[in-house]
Amino acid sequence: MEMMRSDIIGEQGCHLTWPELRHLTKQELDLSWSVVKGRKVVFTELPSYYCAIVNLQGFLRYRLEDEAVAEDIFRDLLAVDARNICALGNLAVICYRDSRFAEHEEYLDRLRTEIARRDPLSRARSYYDRAHTIRHFEQDKRKFTYIPYIKKAIEISKNLTDREKSEWRFDYGLALYRKDTQLTVGKASVAILESGFRDASLCFHEVISNDGPVGYQALSWTFLGILLQNQPSRTFEVTLPAVTALHGLNAVGCFEQALELAPLHPIVLRRVGSEMTKLKQFDRARTLLEASLRQEQSWFAYRHRGLLNLSLYEHSGSKGDIGYLKEAEKDFKEALERKKVHADYSDLGYVMYLLGNRRAAVNQYSCAVKCPRDDFFNPAVTHRRWARCLRDMGEAKGARFQEEKSKEVEQALMQGAKRIGEKFIGHGAGCQGFECDLERFNYFSEDRRGFVNILSEEQHPLSPIGDPLSFLTKRHADYKYDFFISFSHIDHKWALLFFRKLEREVEIRGCIRYRDYECGGAISTNIMSSIRKSAKIVIIISPDSVTDQWCRFEVNHALAESLKRDYVCVIPIMLRPCNIPAQFELMTFIKCQDGQFTVDDWYRLGKGLQKGTNAT
Repeated sequence: MEMMRSDIIGEQGCHLTWPELRHLTKQELDLSWSVVKGRKVVFTELPSYYCAIVNLQGFLRYRLEDEAVAEDIFRDLLAVDARNICALGNLAVICYRDSRFAEHEEYLDRLRTEIARRDPLSRARSYYDRAHTIRHFEQDKRKFTYIPYIKKAIEISKNLTDREKSEWRFDYGLALYRKDTQLTVGKASVAILESGFRDASLCFHEVISNDGPVGYQALSWTFLGILLQNQPSRTFEVTLPAVTALHGLNAVGCFEQALELAPLHPIVLRRVGSEMTKLKQFDRARTLLEASLRQEQSWFAYRHRGLLNLSLYEHSGSKGDIGYLKEAEKDFKEALERKKVHADYSDLGYVMYLLGNRRAAVNQYSCAVKCPRDDFFNPAVTHRRWARCLRDMGEAKGARFQEEKSKEVEQALMQGAKRIGEKFIGHGAGCQGFECDLERFNYFSEDRRGFVNILSEEQHPLSPIGDPLSFLTKRHADYKYDFFISFSHIDHKWALLFFRKLEREVEIRGCIRYRDYECGGAISTNIMSSIRKSAKIVIIISPDSVTDQWCRFEVNHALAESLKRDYVCVIPIMLRPCNIPAQFELMTFIKCQDGQFTVDDWYRLGKGLQKGTNAT
């Protein structure tokens, strides 16, 4: 079995072998089947989404012990997309587990042939499929394990001209939107929120600009508007000065663009309708949400019609119209029939509180805090509502307890937002190795005369114009480290080899995040402390580092530290060509050539890192 599995998994794998899908409960599987069983997609319009939905349907039927139907679903998919990597893998696994070894070998041979072709379209579809499936099961949780797979699909397809790229780019934008929402709820820093807003907006703008499927274009306009709504101070002019096509647009302008492109699209209708409630355009919100419900009785539309009715009650005067509360109660119950999420339990509890049924309200709040699906909602709100309800019931002690829980949850949300921000803003905690593969960058791995090969363990040749590096004064007595190294996590594999080579050959001690940061310490604190403790700061410049928020943080603190010293302590190295950051325009820096240094530059770098010597 293990030999078969390693052949099948290879680089892509399949639904029946992916570790992310092994521990799903029957309840989760049943709920997922109720959501996707009737979903209809046309292959010629949305090929990647079609394949992902069909493979997901087959996976669900197999895990729900309906193997014959599952096998038919996978076979039907191959009739449409004969080289579908995931479907081939799933069928190979099913046949092996049934001891149908001849059929197993047939599918396995087809799978090996397809993987060996290294066809970018086929591979990108398989990575998109994996991302879509994992997202399906974690979309209501604060998890993003699917992100590397959708990024891999985009990376593989960068040279393709197929419109299918819009599907992958949109899904990546959607993930960044989810992250932005969670960071907003967690009150993340302005810098982190601005960076996420920029990246997500660029994704959606690319879908619109590349003439993708009309539905995706309309949804991209919708989410651009929602991103603006998340932070009212946002403008495209400030965040995306080069994207003039978006300048002058506010949230409503984006929503109008979406509705003009796809006036009958059920997802566009319900998404825009939900935002109209926030804008207090209640009549239009109801029209859009009910138009969506006439097409699809979705959880989202019921939930947001419930929020609309709740908002109408709260805006209808001091006494309010109880009819709105009754309608809201029905809508939240309809939503909970379709999906159990924290937000619906909490909002239903609040409606019951307003209706005077306090015990029922407490029961709903209790259900809410037990529910792990708390994405897109601040759970601290539930505890505050609970406390208010208990106080009205004369339960002062319980109210104080829930108020304390609210504070704990708020703090946890802020810490969670910090972790999410650090994970996605560039230090690579979520990197799966796809983005930083050395082979992406065509670095020279062979030794060349006159060059120092960073990818080799061999000792560098001596400089033709200087003495061996062994003559250098090795250590800086006033500092814990001789140098600190700043780099984007995309460049971390090269940077780690470079770092080791410097320590080994120049015989000095560096500071690198993987080894020298204090465990459990905040990243920002570790960076500032490490820079202060380092005699020199080596800055690795690349197209990725100049857009990396943490690299900018390191550079800014390195330059601030340099102003306190009476010698040059910042040494910039351009690993890959890019626009030179303004801070380095007047500085002399070393340029790598295909990931290698000239011998002279290597000698010059070593000399620049020695005690009391400036880099020149």
